[in-house]
Amino acid sequence: MMNYKSKNRALIMSMVLVLMSVVFNACRKYENPPQVFEEYGDNMQGKSERKVLIINIDGAVGSEVMKVNPTNIAALIKNGKFSFSALTDAVSSDAGSLASMLTGVASAKHAIIDDNYTAVKNPDNTDEEHGAITNYPTFFSRLLDVRPDFKAVTITTDAALNKYLIHADHRILAADDAMVKDSAVNILQANNAKIVFADFRDVKVVGNSVGFSADVPAYKAVIEKVDGYIGELTAALKKRKNYAAEDWLILVTTNRGGNEISPKQGFIVCSNPNLKQEEVKKIGFNTMRFNAPTTTAVIRNDKGLYDPGTSKDFTVQLQAKFNNNAYWPGFFSKSTDVHAHANTGWTMIFNGGNWEVVLGGKDNGGSSVSLGGPQVAGGKWHTLTLTVKTVGATRTATMYTDGVKNVSKDITGTKNLSTTEPFKLGYRNQDNGGTQLDFNAGDVSYFNVALDDATVMANINLKDITKHPKYANLIGFWPFDDGAGAVVSNIAPVGLNFLMTGSGKWESLGNDIPVSRTPMMIPDGATSVVSIGPDIAALTFYWLKVPIKSDWSLDGSPWISNFELEFIK
Repeated sequence: MMNYKSKNRALIMSMVLVLMSVVFNACRKYENPPQVFEEYGDNMQGKSERKVLIINIDGAVGSEVMKVNPTNIAALIKNGKFSFSALTDAVSSDAGSLASMLTGVASAKHAIIDDNYTAVKNPDNTDEEHGAITNYPTFFSRLLDVRPDFKAVTITTDAALNKYLIHADHRILAADDAMVKDSAVNILQANNAKIVFADFRDVKVVGNSVGFSADVPAYKAVIEKVDGYIGELTAALKKRKNYAAEDWLILVTTNRGGNEISPKQGFIVCSNPNLKQEEVKKIGFNTMRFNAPTTTAVIRNDKGLYDPGTSKDFTVQLQAKFNNNAYWPGFFSKSTDVHAHANTGWTMIFNGGNWEVVLGGKDNGGSSVSLGGPQVAGGKWHTLTLTVKTVGATRTATMYTDGVKNVSKDITGTKNLSTTEPFKLGYRNQDNGGTQLDFNAGDVSYFNVALDDATVMANINLKDITKHPKYANLIGFWPFDDGAGAVVSNIAPVGLNFLMTGSGKWESLGNDIPVSRTPMMIPDGATSVVSIGPDIAALTFYWLKVPIKSDWSLDGSPWISNFELEFIK
């Protein structure tokens, strides 16, 4: 685990307002969009000095904030990019959601759940060798490493969060939200920090009591109260003596809409005087690109839901587009690794242009069977289907390409396909080959019945999965169109979410879509953006011109870089 330096700053309590005027010295895809690398240093050359104000409103549901349309947030939107549908993370606890925001990585990586802000072993992170815990520091810690001259102030009512933010230069533990506001106003009036982080909690407290709906007067009123605080903060910022020589990005967001029991989509507003008002949203098809051995989507501990067993019937199907001719990697599996065409479970393999399936029960005393399919290379979308059916004492596996039956084989000799290995989309080792695997995927489905030939052929271009004749047998449907984050949502009535691991990239493919998709009207120059909590760290790094290093493995995106023509003069 990497050790990060800590600063020996005295904890300054919020009640001592006179100390808040201390002036610090200051000289100082995912491909949706790509990470931005700029040189270290201000290199001002007459340009304004960039600074960031981050305002977090815990419990603010994006759709409800939009309904309320509070005055000061609305004013910031007039010069901002915004979304009222920021995605939630897999872990929705206070600590988990705040850690995602502050580290720039999703909970599947940082593994922080409880309010002690200590990472726990994460069984869904297959990057972690032997279950070791990888440390993902906050952006305050990262800045301390690469730009220790960039000073930061944090203000919160939460003692655990205040302790977690130890790498900030100046931490204020306030008594209540009103004191958070007063402290932030004082800091903004007289402090030369690069980053000011203000954390408000009253919206969640009230929501816990009355519900998280703008139709409830008390919830609406508390949103408007905190919005009034935001107005005081922005007024104080504009009164700064050097405001004309500064270039502030104001980020207003929530670590999580609703609460940990019932999380809802959040919101984000990125405001700067040079920005034009625009809602950012997902456009076209936004899918994952699996282009590294560590990039996988996994479901662990499925409690047997996707375990093939000795006699279970099932169908797995996906849309896939292979971007190169990798040799012998497994790409979709519920199996052990494959050695000399022997495994336990089932594995779809890409063999330099063609695809095949290997099924076996090696660990259960059975043999392995291979099914060979046609060519699917060339960067075109194909529908790949595998069915397994048991009739009497005979078990049969069948594979289809684009609805056409390729081959059926008796796999009775495999005996038992059961394995504790995860259900996985992404690289599966076969004789140590194929590490250059590169493919996109979408519309992955799992039925607990073996579809017949006619049903497979008739539904390869089905646009609405709920219309499938075997929809009642669907126990997993993953569009892989989330566009951001580490959670791949299952939208079937039954089943589990996939969790992403590694350094994969969500790609906006526009209308480069499989047959199961409907083309969209996409305006020229339109940018697809899906906002998530980890974006806050990435946006902060970008605005302060701090290069995002690849080994930080950020899940967040500095998507405001798509709009540089508006603010870079």
